[in-house]
Amino acid sequence: MAQAKKSRGTRKKTTSKTRFYVVKTVQETRNRVADKLEDYSQTYIDRPIKNGKALVNDLKKAPRKTLSAWIDDGKETLADLNKETRQSVGDMIKDGRAFLTKAGKKPRQTLNDVLDDGKAKIEDLREDTRSRMAELKADTRSVLEGIGNDARLVVDEVVYGGRQTVALGIAKGARGVAQRAKRLNKKLEAFQRTVAA
Repeated sequence: MAQAKKSRGTRKKTTSKTRFYVVKTVQETRNRVADKLEDYSQTYIDRPIKNGKALVNDLKKAPRKTLSAWIDDGKETLADLNKETRQSVGDMIKDGRAFLTKAGKKPRQTLNDVLDDGKAKIEDLREDTRSRMAELKADTRSVLEGIGNDARLVVDEVVYGGRQTVALGIAKGARGVAQRAKRLNKKLEAFQRTVAA
């Protein structure tokens, strides 16, 4: 009996750490979501508010200097954007001219190259799809194995609890039978004494 109590106490301690896959997964997901929310709160709420307060203080202290700095930053950004746009457009025109020149000189070869590029991209897409499906299959298998393990743990707990209940019930029933037999023996002894007297 003492062994059963000790075992039950040990079981409760190990269960508190949670052996169940689903519970553990939910706890890990909750922690990840809490971390993400904290990051988003810092990025989109706390820092912008802090920066806004600093900006308002700067505007109060030196409005002309602050606005001048903004205008300078805006001019610099526009200059960079214009430079990048010119470069991108120039590169596209250059690539287009090269393609047209190549197509004019070797039309069949150019068409074959375009088709080969398309086939390569389709094959890459196919490979990506296969690898993603394999990952999904592995993840699904992992989840199903975890749920299966959880089910086994629950069944083990139910069986253990059932055994304990049956053992306690048998012990209680045996005590009850022993007590009734003892009372019956006392009554028989009393009856034999009265018959003998």
